Amino acid sequence: MFVRDFKPGDNWHIVVEDFPVGTLWLSFRGAALIKQYGINVFWGTQHVLPFGKPDGIRYVLTICDLAQFRIRNIGSRYNTIIQKFFVKGSCRKADRILAISEATKYDIIDIFGIESSRIACTYLAGTDKPEAADAGEIEQTRKKFGIKGKYFLYVSTIEPRKNVETIIAGFNLFMEQRENKEEPYYMVLAGGLGWKYEGVLKQIEASNYRDNIIMTGFISQREKQCLFEGALGFVYPSLYEGFGIPLLEAMNYGLPIITTNVSSLPEVGQDAVMYIKEPKDTVGMAQLLGRCADLTQEEKTLIAGNDKRQREKFSWEKCARETFSYLTE
Repeated sequence: MFVRDFKPGDNWHIVVEDFPVGTLWLSFRGAALIKQYGINVFWGTQHVLPFGKPDGIRYVLTICDLAQFRIRNIGSRYNTIIQKFFVKGSCRKADRILAISEATKYDIIDIFGIESSRIACTYLAGTDKPEAADAGEIEQTRKKFGIKGKYFLYVSTIEPRKNVETIIAGFNLFMEQRENKEEPYYMVLAGGLGWKYEGVLKQIEASNYRDNIIMTGFISQREKQCLFEGALGFVYPSLYEGFGIPLLEAMNYGLPIITTNVSSLPEVGQDAVMYIKEPKDTVGMAQLLGRCADLTQEEKTLIAGNDKRQREKFSWEKCARETFSYLTE
């Protein structure tokens, strides 16, 4: 089913064709449909272009990330095969490649040998902060998930690329080092289970502080907002991100943010966030959790201001205008 949240103009023509595997459908049927409908520019938003290239057609390809090529066992076997079989050829065929960060642009050059002049960086942006939740709604959300004290927040799928193991190990060390043992702290892991999450579950079960590690499962947008509004800090030590929208989302709430100095994350966070030295730096994670817990009100105000300035550097309008310019150049 085709779903859209806006009304298209009169010059839109929506074509729906059913096929069991989308990538194969696009690869084998795409060129024929381009000819059939007289398309001048084809924009591939899923890392893949049709095998054939009709005369006079311009191919534009968006690449969000090349995680499958950088980190072993980071996705399902099927997705890895699809990516490695189709993406390189699509990049070589494209007249223009749009990378969503400079880090992704570098990966395209480094992994596939594509010349820099054919690649443009079109940064994404974050979501706008919704209207603030009231105190009662926030408290109701805390009760629902059993949060009985101050807490740190992670929001994303539980999967290997997100490096949740380092969050848990760092939180364990943080809890051991807290002098005031009577004050409860919690680590809230908000998000559904992805794939290869079993190690995270075992790690939580083995933790001396497993009662303070809360897995919410899938949450609604409103519940996510309430959790952001009450958190001490946002923790997102991903091993690889094509852009890193969750950092901008956390900046909506003026939160201190802990992340990793890898892939696109320094581009998005710059000097507004805190970085552990390397992705598996458990000690550094514990230290930064402690720093978040001990911030003065003056420091929190300063961080909120830095968050706001950094978030405003990214705009969906700018992204749209730049993308349109490359589609029509």
